[in-house]
Amino acid sequence: MTLNEMARMGGIARAKAHSKAEIRAWGRQGGRPGKLDRKAVARLSKLLASGKSQAECASILGVSARTVGRVVSQMKRRENGL
Repeated sequence: MTLNEMARMGGIARAKAHSKAEIRAWGRQGGRPGKLDRKAVARLSKLLASGKSQAECASILGVSARTVGRVVSQMKRRENGL
């Protein structure tokens, strides 16, 4: 069995186990959850508002710049109501 066939079977199994609405909702969530808790997200918002870059915020919070970027994009989606 090829890798492509195995991947397709995984999608078929998910489609049989879950409704289309559930799968669409997961797609809108944007992948895995953020590593930061609510307090850290609030602190991140304050740091960004004070003019810090995402890389500076990441070093202050002790996470990667990609984690900060992911959380910022989630915050922007929530602001826009998506």
